[in-house]
Amino acid sequence: MSCGEEIMSYKTDILNLEKKYSETNVSKGEVLSNETKKRINQNYNRNQQKRRVDAILNNVKNKDSLKEEVHDIIRTVNLKELCKNCKEEVIIAVIILYVQKSRNSEFRVNRTRLWREYDLTWLKYSLILERLLQQTRENKPIRNNRKVDNEQLIHW
Repeated sequence: MSCGEEIMSYKTDILNLEKKYSETNVSKGEVLSNETKKRINQNYNRNQQKRRVDAILNNVKNKDSLKEEVHDIIRTVNLKELCKNCKEEVIIAVIILYVQKSRNSEFRVNRTRLWREYDLTWLKYSLILERLLQQTRENKPIRNNRKVDNEQLIHW
């Protein structure tokens, strides 16, 4: 066996061991704690959400430049709080359009394929963006050194 073959065999063995003892590979009769089940489900849901975002981004030009920013926004907000009756894909599409518009002020969001494909309206678009802004402001408090009517310093 040559050195190259030995290294490949070693890598294959490592991959097999990682697969065998991974968190999600449960042996017959093995019982997982509720905490472990919760962590596995959270990881699964997070990965599924990333896949949905990437699938929607595939329909967009310059997706690579938008990808990181869109994933960052989606990671920091709770999508269901942005629009309780909207599908997650609709909310993701609005966030993608928002990022595109923020990069190019002449970008026409209502003339895009995403707008038509997800049956967006200005009402849905503005509602989701309003709540996105509200969540972002709540997560990143703004401090101001001005006093208003002899009150404490303003903290948002």
